[in-house]
Amino acid sequence: NLAEVGQAIVNANYTLLFLSMAVMFIHIFFRTLRWQWLLKPMGEVSFWPACRALLIGITGNTVLPARAGEFLRAFVLGRSTGLSKTGVFATLVVERLFDGMTVLMVLLGVIILGVRNEQLQTVGILGGIFYVGIIVGLVIFMTKRHWADALINKFLPGNLAEKILELLDGFSSGLEVLKNPGQLAMVTLYNMLTWIFVPVSMWLALLSLDFGAPVPWQAPVLMLPVMALGLTVPAAPGGVGLVQAAIKLTLDLTFVNLAVASNFNETVAAAGILIHITQFAPEVIPGIFCFMYEGLSTSDIKSGQQVTGESPATVATPAD
Repeated sequence: NLAEVGQAIVNANYTLLFLSMAVMFIHIFFRTLRWQWLLKPMGEVSFWPACRALLIGITGNTVLPARAGEFLRAFVLGRSTGLSKTGVFATLVVERLFDGMTVLMVLLGVIILGVRNEQLQTVGILGGIFYVGIIVGLVIFMTKRHWADALINKFLPGNLAEKILELLDGFSSGLEVLKNPGQLAMVTLYNMLTWIFVPVSMWLALLSLDFGAPVPWQAPVLMLPVMALGLTVPAAPGGVGLVQAAIKLTLDLTFVNLAVASNFNETVAAAGILIHITQFAPEVIPGIFCFMYEGLSTSDIKSGQQVTGESPATVATPAD
């Protein structure tokens, strides 16, 4: 009933919704600090250039296909700081590795603590295999880099081999943080702080609505991995449709044994709209202004997409 969906949105507690968006700014703050630590082996990067590039990348992921915002993010920071764009892109691979492992650990925790769903368990197992594969691949690359160099020099012509080796050098520079225990510990700390605030933001948005029963603690916690994993599937710009499906699945699972209001389904639909806004607006709206501040053009977007030759296989955060 669309009228009841609209009424649920009108009756929402907008103070809590604005608090939900404010919490997302804290998430952005810690996410930027985490990236600064990932970049530290390549050089010191100030907060605002890193934050602008981050927001531009998130905005790009929202409107561009194949998560091209990641390439744009590397391009923007490389252009503004002089760092190797390929090296910057490598830090994004490491960042997404942290993101993916965090999402899977949260999912595992919620499943262990009582949310039973065969599909979620399957996704968790497959995701775990995928990220273990990435870790193994990075370890091999970092410890046996000379294998790749030898193969490239043996089978490729000189000029092409030289260019590819330069790209690999740049990529290697972005992985240096993995060799420094102190820096890795700081990245891990900021990774935890980055992710804590996303379910807090979702929880505040859920509290703004009347489901007829108290919001279970599992709802925002489970919503984090379900939405993040859902956004890895190609979809409409901004994840429209997928976000709403992820929210509905989460709320159906977590409210299943509770006495809910007669308009529960309409309230869930309202939650899909409001949570989407509270998660995306704090990043995409500033990202548009950052895009203009950096003076980017369509040709810059194309240049960003050429930073590396392939698309990053990643888990998205709910807001990008």
